[in-house]
Amino acid sequence: EPRKLKGAKSFPRLESIGKQEKSGKVILKRRALRHWEKEAILFKMNYKLLLLTAVWQYVHSVATNVAYYLHVQRPPLTDLGFELLPALSKRSQIVSEIMFFICLFSTIGYSLSPFIYPRRNLYFVLMFARFAATLVLAQTLRIVCFLVTTLPGPNYHCRPNSPDYSPPKSLMDIFGRQDAFFGCGDLVFSSHTIFVVLCALIWHKYCPYKWVRRVVWFLVFIFGLLVVAARKHYSLDIMVAWYTVPLLWAAYDHYFPDKLPLDFREPSYPEIPKYKFDRAKE
Repeated sequence: EPRKLKGAKSFPRLESIGKQEKSGKVILKRRALRHWEKEAILFKMNYKLLLLTAVWQYVHSVATNVAYYLHVQRPPLTDLGFELLPALSKRSQIVSEIMFFICLFSTIGYSLSPFIYPRRNLYFVLMFARFAATLVLAQTLRIVCFLVTTLPGPNYHCRPNSPDYSPPKSLMDIFGRQDAFFGCGDLVFSSHTIFVVLCALIWHKYCPYKWVRRVVWFLVFIFGLLVVAARKHYSLDIMVAWYTVPLLWAAYDHYFPDKLPLDFREPSYPEIPKYKFDRAKE
């Protein structure tokens, strides 16, 4: 049997720290479970809007196929952005897509963060519902714009004599084709810029750190330059998206502000105990 050392003492500080860690984990678990319950309530309140958004993505896809069907191959229009920015090659065009997915997935990650670390009045469903509502409004205006006026596509596969030009040729193609990257004619205004600006608006409204918001808006500007340099859109398409989407966001926020049940606003979570290192009494 192991011997007991003479004069061995217990360590009350370490024991208290262990108890605090255990109680802190319990509180975090309760917070997480309570947050999931609140997210479920918000989903029931907003599921019709989220369902409409999902359906509207298909409507938007069909409209872009119609624009591709109506498109006529012609040389690109004169554009100041094309004259100032050097054109990216076909292989280098992917840089703009990488920037797009960086903005999109970072925003998704931040929106999902309340499930891991709940914070007061910050909910994924609430953020996504506002994103979705503004997206539907912006896509509706976009559909009207590019169907009313058809502009020649500046991208490489939309130009005359391009071997990659492949417009839909039947109703099956119009209603069945899904391609968000290689269309022609759906120009005013840029769909990818709509998503990127909405991501920036999510950060701007729900992120408390100013430096993060500034970095995100800087990325929005760089993304616009990359899209023009890749010859995927005219400068007009980017600039219209830059001011249209924030205006729609502001209008929707004014008439439909974030609404939470009253019990959501109550401080239902106890504070996590902090470690206290008291000096030993002499």
